[in-house]
Amino acid sequence: MIRSRRPRRLSWIASPFVAWGLHFVTVYSLQGLACGRGWPGWTAWLGIGLATLLAVAAVAWIGLRAWREADAASAASERRFTARLVAMLSLLSLLAMAFTIIPALLLQPCE
Repeated sequence: MIRSRRPRRLSWIASPFVAWGLHFVTVYSLQGLACGRGWPGWTAWLGIGLATLLAVAAVAWIGLRAWREADAASAASERRFTARLVAMLSLLSLLAMAFTIIPALLLQPCE
């Protein structure tokens, strides 16, 4: 019996946005916790910075993996299309992370 690769492919396509979504929730949760519990501003920024570094690293790894797969001459055309799609979605996810992080870095946690 041949196993279908569609669920695996779908999770690969969704993976950059899952990383962005986790980053989004983490950044704004840290902002809210810092304001609500009276944490110093630097602790919120430290947590936000670490979350951003981890999320950017994860999306960059996903995007580079997809880019290498898209350049592989031996891959089937359907697999190359999926890889190109994931690479483009990774770029879009990095842009979304930039828009998420800019307000958090420009304002103090409780402003």
